[in-house]
Amino acid sequence: MNEISNVNFYKPVKPVGIGTFSVPQKTSKGGKSAPAFGNNELQNYSAGGADRINTPNNPFPDIKKMYSKVAKATDAEGRALLNKLYKNGKLLSRDSSDGTSTLQNLYNIATKPRLKIFDRKNIIRETLKTIDNPFLITQNIGVIPESRMNGYLQTANQRLLAETEQAKAQGDFNPDDIADQYPIKPQDVNGIHSATCAASSIEFDMAYRRPAEFTRYIEGFTSPAKQVKTTVKYADLSPDMTEALTALVSQKAEFAPIDWEHVEITIRPDENAYMRADVQEDARVKNTRSMVDVLMQGAFMELGSRNTYNGLTDKRSKEVGGGGGLNQFEIAFVESIVDSKSRKIPIVYMELDDDMTKITKRYYTHEQIKQHYLNAIDMKKSVITGFLTDIDDKDNVITPQGHEIIIVDKAYDKNGKLHFVYQDSDDKDFFAPSYIAADELIPKIHHANIAQDALKEPIEQPDMRFVYLSELKNLRNKHAATQI
Repeated sequence: MNEISNVNFYKPVKPVGIGTFSVPQKTSKGGKSAPAFGNNELQNYSAGGADRINTPNNPFPDIKKMYSKVAKATDAEGRALLNKLYKNGKLLSRDSSDGTSTLQNLYNIATKPRLKIFDRKNIIRETLKTIDNPFLITQNIGVIPESRMNGYLQTANQRLLAETEQAKAQGDFNPDDIADQYPIKPQDVNGIHSATCAASSIEFDMAYRRPAEFTRYIEGFTSPAKQVKTTVKYADLSPDMTEALTALVSQKAEFAPIDWEHVEITIRPDENAYMRADVQEDARVKNTRSMVDVLMQGAFMELGSRNTYNGLTDKRSKEVGGGGGLNQFEIAFVESIVDSKSRKIPIVYMELDDDMTKITKRYYTHEQIKQHYLNAIDMKKSVITGFLTDIDDKDNVITPQGHEIIIVDKAYDKNGKLHFVYQDSDDKDFFAPSYIAADELIPKIHHANIAQDALKEPIEQPDMRFVYLSELKNLRNKHAATQI
């Protein structure tokens, strides 16, 4: 049980009693020293078995050779982090969906071709920094330099025109299905506030819980293929295979059935995200996203928004959500793919009136909600949480604004009061765990994606994923009717 004291819970605070995350100092000789690998460790890691990765079709050298190759491909800061991650176990973690380790995926980055716009040294360093301290993840979007603006706008506008013409040629053109209006202008690119809070939370959860999978994604996104493939069970998407396929088709996911139980899904950032990532590698403004953040958030936005996201303008289709971030059901769809084993279910905790000025119904009691979160935390399942930022004690919504954060742990103050530990990607220049009293947050929670096993009781509402898909279908049918 974590204990905290002397903490201001109304503002983000530095961690107390939770553990700290800091970039290590350089090791001797500029961080070039490597750890001493034990023979038993090497034997256990490369031995055969059901989860063996060193196959004739996918060979990897032993740990020493991979470690040496990665160390040579990065800088002193990267080598220090590599050593640290070896010592704490993250480097040899094999929590990826295909069983590869963090080190093996770093080795691929170090040895296999990368996109020409990226330096593999920077890819490795930024990946290591993120999995060492996921609280560095931010949605602060950055600035496109004037020297690159005209070229980027020309490319983005050409893509926008091609996308529009393709939609018109298919006979079902709907302006709301397109993220941007032509032409995209400089003010659409700079001075904007990112809406990737949910995508950032998904990125954080992967770096925090599954560093090998995080590294596998970055390896794929920075490769010439610009993609990663993941295999999931239909049952992880929905108990009903037909509904699972409906979700994949409705969300315009790129997928290929493997058998009656599994499906392979391809995930990739939108093309414009690569322009942003290039800038963040070469001309990153302080406290803005890393190149790694841009690619991960762009990929999750693209997957959740039915391939309509524009990473340059940070906009997506307007048929739901007004062209901003992902809604709850899109978040659940993305999580069901990238974190399929958690089998998270979207839960709506309150109902609002049509004007969004009043909470008219609460579906669960305060204690039930608290127990949902405690169960999930005890199972080491993070909870992406959407909450209203401004309500009064009579359930009036003062301003209809909300935000997404991710709850990762619990802590208790000296009086035994429960607090949730969370990460907020929109807290400007604060890069450490934050805390909020459970009794303060729970009344504001509008929705959350909860691991099914953490609920413990029957869900008192229909599966909101497919209510959403039905509503989306109705919206499209209404648009089609107006075109007749």
